Amino acid sequence: MLKGYTGKILKIYLSNKNIEVKILDEETLKKYIGGSGLAARTVYDTTLFQTPALSPENPLVFMTGPFTGTKVPTSGRHSIAAKSPLTGIWGESDVGGSWGFSLKNAGYDGIIFTGISERPVYVWIHNDKVELRDASHLWGMDTYKVETILKAETDRDASVACIGPAGESLVKFSAIMHDGKHARAAGRCGLGAVMGSKRLKAVVVKGDRKQKIADEKGLLNAIRDSVPEMVKKTEHLRKYGTSGSVETLEEIGDLPIKNWQGTHGKRVHLRSLE
Repeated sequence: MLKGYTGKILKIYLSNKNIEVKILDEETLKKYIGGSGLAARTVYDTTLFQTPALSPENPLVFMTGPFTGTKVPTSGRHSIAAKSPLTGIWGESDVGGSWGFSLKNAGYDGIIFTGISERPVYVWIHNDKVELRDASHLWGMDTYKVETILKAETDRDASVACIGPAGESLVKFSAIMHDGKHARAAGRCGLGAVMGSKRLKAVVVKGDRKQKIADEKGLLNAIRDSVPEMVKKTEHLRKYGTSGSVETLEEIGDLPIKNWQGTHGKRVHLRSLE
C-alpha cells in the first residue's frame, strides 16, 4: 500500500446499520489524490443529476489526504463532500482541527455514509471498533453541549464532528462543526443539512496508530527547510485571520461576489478589454 494512506474506507449504511470496510487499490489512490479527489470520485459514482440532495441515495463523504496524520504544516484537515442541498450540484467543504488526524490514526482514509437512519444516531470509532449508537438524547442540542456529552460517553481525547439544530432542521446553509468550543466549521454548501437528513448527529473518532511514512527523516528535513518561509508569507493570517486576504483577493478578482462576477478585479479586467 502507498505510504500516506491506510488503504481502508468505512462504508456505513444508515438505513440497515450495516458497516463495511472497503479496501482501496493503489491505482485509485494515485489517480484521485487526497481527500477531495477520492470524495469527488465517490459522489460522481453514486449520484445522478436527478438525485435529490436530501435523499438516502446522496452519500455524505468524509475523506482525508496523504499528508493527514503527519507533521506537514496545515495538514490537519479533511474534506467533506456530497451533492449540495443549497446548489443541487457538487458540494465540498474543507475543514481543519483534530478530526481528520484522529480518523487517519484510527486506520481509515475516509467514511462514506448512505441511507437514512430510522432514529437519530452517532458513530463511535476507536481503531477497529466501529459502533452505531443511539443519539435521541442529543437531538436538539447545540454542538458545544454535544461534544461535551460525547466525550464523556466515549473518550475524553476523542474528536467530534457534529451538527446542531440547524442541520437537524435541514437548513440549506447549515454547517458540520468540529472540536466543540474551538468551532472548526465545514461551512460551505449546506452539508450539515445532508447530515441532518440522514439523522446522523455526530461522528466521534479516536485513533492510537501512527502513520507510516516512506522517508520520515527526509520529510522532517523538508519541513524544517520550508517552515521559515511559510511563517514569513503567512504573517498576515496570524495577525488578521482570513479577513486579512479580502482586499488582495478582491483586487485580483478572486473574491466570490455574485459567483466571481462582482469583484473589482473582474471589472478592471473587463474594462481593459473594451
